[in-house]
Amino acid sequence: MKRYFIHNPLFRIVAPPVYGVLIYLLILLLNNNVTQVNDLFVTQEVYVCIGLSYISFEFIRICIVLIRKFVKTESEGLTMLFQFIITTAFSVFIVVAALKVYFNYYYGFSITGTQLLIFIAIFTVTALLYNVLYFSNYYLQKENTLKLNSEKQQREVLELEMLEFKNDINPDLLYESLENLIGLMYRDVEQAEDYIDSLASAYRYVLTNRQQELVSVRTELEAARTLVKLLNEKYHGQLKFESSLEEDELDYMLIPGSLPVILEGMIRNTIITRFEPFVIRCYVEDDYITIQSRLNDKLMLHPSSEIALARLQKSYSLYSDLPLIKVKAYQENYVKLPVILVAEETGLS
Repeated sequence: MKRYFIHNPLFRIVAPPVYGVLIYLLILLLNNNVTQVNDLFVTQEVYVCIGLSYISFEFIRICIVLIRKFVKTESEGLTMLFQFIITTAFSVFIVVAALKVYFNYYYGFSITGTQLLIFIAIFTVTALLYNVLYFSNYYLQKENTLKLNSEKQQREVLELEMLEFKNDINPDLLYESLENLIGLMYRDVEQAEDYIDSLASAYRYVLTNRQQELVSVRTELEAARTLVKLLNEKYHGQLKFESSLEEDELDYMLIPGSLPVILEGMIRNTIITRFEPFVIRCYVEDDYITIQSRLNDKLMLHPSSEIALARLQKSYSLYSDLPLIKVKAYQENYVKLPVILVAEETGLS
């Protein structure tokens, strides 16, 4: 249970004596006995008022705890009304019972009707004030919780945006491409210029489509081929990307960067030699765009590619009921992207 103000031990100890003294002073004012204030600390009635305050406060607190634990209603206003009625009824009943016991055993006669009405009115107001104190603390905590959750969400969004920005830049690809470019410039200037164009196209695609929710498969295939061209310099032309998609299948929609992320992950996590081409195939199968490659995993997987794939899985869960599937079977590596048709895209907007 949340630690509300009414459960604070200091409040439970200090508040009843203070409130009991105030009740005693109020009763003196009502009875025109203000002169008895001089005998405040030797008058037994003040301690009775303090005791009644303790009883009232504790019974109201217990009732609130039980109501909040066992009573569940959809309407907060109904809960407030129910809580006020129950706490008032129980606290006033206990106070009246205590007063009757006190008057019968100490004075030998019953409390008068006027005195009883005064105490009932006072402790009815007491229950109201106690509930007001509780609900003010309740809504203050609720508001603070909402603000904390909002700040937490903003921090998570900021961290996610920073991570996405870092992944969009793809520093590994950038550094490798610059290193490859340095080697090309000494070997073939024209090929180096072509390589620079490919590198610019890859990053232009990332920056252009950062704010896009969906792009066509056709656009993704072009970005994937550009990526393969960049990485082929490191792998000596052993990378092959083959697509068997039909013309109408090129209009399917994907999340921007899907194919480049998957291809780069496959390439970086696979042992690729000079003696055998590494072929990645792309085709449609059962409402999925399947990316297939030979299974020959490295001992240490590339951490950034695994994080990027996890982000991609989370993103696809927002657009499709079908999950992104990653399977390794029969010496083959499969990643399946759920296709998003144009009609579904329109419905989302």
